[in-house]
Amino acid sequence: RGYCPASYLDEFDRFAATTAAQKEAAASLLEGSGYGSHANLRTAGHYDSRARLADYDYDGIAAGVIFHGSMNMEPIPFVTSALGKPAAYDNRELARVGLKIYNRWLADFVSQAPHRHIGLAQVPMWDVDAAVSEVEWAHDAGLRGVNFPAMRDGELPEYNKRVWEPLWSVCEEWRMPLVTHVGGGTSARYSGLESVPLIQIESGYLSRRAVWWLIFAGVFERHPDLKLVITETPGNWFPSTAIELDAVHAFYEARRTEPLNKALLDQVPRPPSEYMAKNVFFGASFASPFEVEQAIIHGLDSQLLWGSDYPHLEGTFVYPDGTDLPSVTRLALRNTFCAVPSAMTRRMVGGNAIEIYNLDAEALQYIAREVNAPTVEELRTPIEAVPAAASVTAFRSGAGGWS
Repeated sequence: RGYCPASYLDEFDRFAATTAAQKEAAASLLEGSGYGSHANLRTAGHYDSRARLADYDYDGIAAGVIFHGSMNMEPIPFVTSALGKPAAYDNRELARVGLKIYNRWLADFVSQAPHRHIGLAQVPMWDVDAAVSEVEWAHDAGLRGVNFPAMRDGELPEYNKRVWEPLWSVCEEWRMPLVTHVGGGTSARYSGLESVPLIQIESGYLSRRAVWWLIFAGVFERHPDLKLVITETPGNWFPSTAIELDAVHAFYEARRTEPLNKALLDQVPRPPSEYMAKNVFFGASFASPFEVEQAIIHGLDSQLLWGSDYPHLEGTFVYPDGTDLPSVTRLALRNTFCAVPSAMTRRMVGGNAIEIYNLDAEALQYIAREVNAPTVEELRTPIEAVPAAASVTAFRSGAGGWS
């Protein structure tokens, strides 16, 4: 509330009053799924910088990316609900104010540990000029990237439209990557017992659509230093996507003499896999051994950014809550990287993120020593058993995204 302009305080209070019932509904959903008493719900790290850093220290984590959408059910004012559902931006004036409230709060949060907190700005995507201004403000305020929503049909111009050029330019200029998190991209109304598996099946694909829309629109050809990060879409999708996009490109290359085909190839002259290798990255939350193995096989060890998915219940972090519970994240890292060459491990668990988010490597190395972060040598030690407190996804052993 302290970040809300005085002229909107009445609106803010009315909005806040509506969230109480939504929070109760969200708590009931967690209870019904067996997560109502999960330890991660009790950490103050959802909203307190020092508590979050203490959780990082416990896991041996030097820095983390902050997405909106913790497990404390706090919405972005006037924009999302306590259930995490996005608003339709019916009142764009209020939505713009709500995004600014969140960004101001986040900038203050990040400023308490600027080397360790990587904040992503929320921008008013329905107004490109305003979005550009917000990116510039966010960069100056210490934020490191832009929350990049997956396309939702009919709500915004498609990402191949030239109207977005100013946004691509400002993000490229200030080295602010576009970061998409799984879960967006559909206006479908999921319901019933099958809703969660349907979301798992569909949300990854829908969240990845920007990859091919930006490539074939020539965005990365015109903006070679622009970066796109797709986060928490488990599975071996990156190489299969590159193969499929290259096949489509080759189809038109074989028919280059046709005027429209030539115009398309002038716009995207290289195979899509080359743009993916330079401009597209994947945030591998709770990465499995199979996913890392496939990244190495396909030469993607410079594209994968490991993450713990803190503080989500499906991630590797488990709040100790005063117990002597060993860090599940440290064990998960050993489980995933024990057979990986050292140089590749260094890239995937930190080096790639340092480059993409333009972080201070020297400062983070110092922090890593201070928090006793696991060394590459320690990660080469296989675990003896999966800890009982681990989430189902943290120690996946199959070839699929969720098991």
